[in-house]
Amino acid sequence: MKDKNTLKWLYNSSKAQLPAVLLLTVMRSATTILGVTFALTSQVVIDAAVAHNMAGLKLASIRLLLIIAAQILIRLSGQSLELVTTARLQMNLRGRMFYSILKKDYSRATAYHSGDLLTRLSNDTSIIASGTISLIPSVLAMLTGLGYALYSLTVLDRNFAFIFFVGGIILLAVISAFRGVMKKLHKRVQETEGKVRSFLQESLGSLIMVKVFGIEDAVSKTAQDLQHENYKAQLKRRNLTIFASSSLGFIFSIGSLYALVYSSFRLYYGTITFGALTAILQLVNQIQSPFAGLSGVAPQYFAVLASAERIIEIESLPDEKEHYRRLEAEKDYEKLELISFEDISFGYGGDKILDGASLSIDKGDFAVIGGISGIGKSTLLKLLLGVITPQSGGIYLKISGEKLPVGKHSRPVFSYVPQGNLLLSGTIREAVSMVCPGASDAEIMQAAEISCAAEFIRQLPDGLDTYVGEKGMGLSEGQVQRLAVTRAILSDAPIILLDEATSALDEATEARLLQNIKNMENKTCIIISHKRAAFDVCNKKIFIENKKIRVE
Repeated sequence: MKDKNTLKWLYNSSKAQLPAVLLLTVMRSATTILGVTFALTSQVVIDAAVAHNMAGLKLASIRLLLIIAAQILIRLSGQSLELVTTARLQMNLRGRMFYSILKKDYSRATAYHSGDLLTRLSNDTSIIASGTISLIPSVLAMLTGLGYALYSLTVLDRNFAFIFFVGGIILLAVISAFRGVMKKLHKRVQETEGKVRSFLQESLGSLIMVKVFGIEDAVSKTAQDLQHENYKAQLKRRNLTIFASSSLGFIFSIGSLYALVYSSFRLYYGTITFGALTAILQLVNQIQSPFAGLSGVAPQYFAVLASAERIIEIESLPDEKEHYRRLEAEKDYEKLELISFEDISFGYGGDKILDGASLSIDKGDFAVIGGISGIGKSTLLKLLLGVITPQSGGIYLKISGEKLPVGKHSRPVFSYVPQGNLLLSGTIREAVSMVCPGASDAEIMQAAEISCAAEFIRQLPDGLDTYVGEKGMGLSEGQVQRLAVTRAILSDAPIILLDEATSALDEATEARLLQNIKNMENKTCIIISHKRAAFDVCNKKIFIENKKIRVE
């Protein structure tokens, strides 16, 4: 049943490429038919030569030449079509899965390591694309060639053809018995590959920590251990494939030997011609080739199923729900009265961070949240944004006297600067304007004036075209923080959330930045900070203590 659902998913995911797959099937089937025709024509060539029939020999030789030319032309065209179709399908699969991850419930999606998700986005989609595009044409072409070859062999020797047919059925049964093992081994390979990618990604992202603590050797050893686990998983899968292929190869060798000896005896007794013997041997090869191909197709098929199941696992995660109409930032904020946290409780695992906590923030408030590290300050903002939900109680926006629960629908009224600032690599213009794609340079610089970023942007040789690397590489932490604030201001959302967004700034710059935000018209701001400047500019001081919220 599970395989049936997986096959249905594969069909729905790749049906746009069905015309190309059908064309590939026709082309590959034509190639296999030409292969059988080549074997039959070889009989004519040899028999004509033995009979000293020059006219027949010339005609049959020309037919062989045309068959070879047609095979080459079809094979080259098929390879080109397969490459293009596979790339197109992988692009579609990867894009669909990436978009799906972005739409998933935040807490469920982040339960997976980003390295694991990247493995699914890259490796698994590649396996699915290449397998899906090549499997159907390969199998149907094999069956076409097998049927034609068996028919031709039956015409030459019915009993001999029957023996090979029965042997082929037995081989198919043996191959299908390996299905569960192959899927399990493939999943293990992909899981260990995900662990390797995750560790390497984290290590490279924390390179300065590795260098400062001098733990290069320890990190390298851990990477080697993880890679060794992946190597062992690959080796197990490969050993099974080699065993299956070698066993089939041995059986086929016995079959070829039997065909040669059997046909030679018939030639000795004069019941077949030398040309017929040659044709039989080539037809036996044409019959064996599909079965030999199936020994390679079977592991690929099981790998495609296993990788598809890994993609389906992610796509099956619950999406973020949007139960209410999507708010319009300017229109709905105008009617906003307050933000209300009512008797909320929340915890990670079994440890509660908030327990029956309540808080009210009025429209236009500048509120600062203080408290020791790990007490739940950042969690409070994530709850307000609706990316995580309280285990009890509720968080509401009171609009025109009506309480509207927060969630995906309420995010248009918020802008957010998280800890770490999270600037995507690109030019300053690209990194800042992604929340407002149509923003002009003048609008960007106006927001930068408020965030105290305009001065250093103007001093950069390339200005807004300055390239910012991964995690803000190329800029100081304070500059990156100010650009993150610029992005939040440029979004023009009326409620601004700053999570330690000024921690790297000097006192004077921080005070000026916060005062600039306070001077903006019709804004509400919630700041997480330990610094005096934030407490000086805010009219409401909020503290989290003993899992409760206290307001001064």
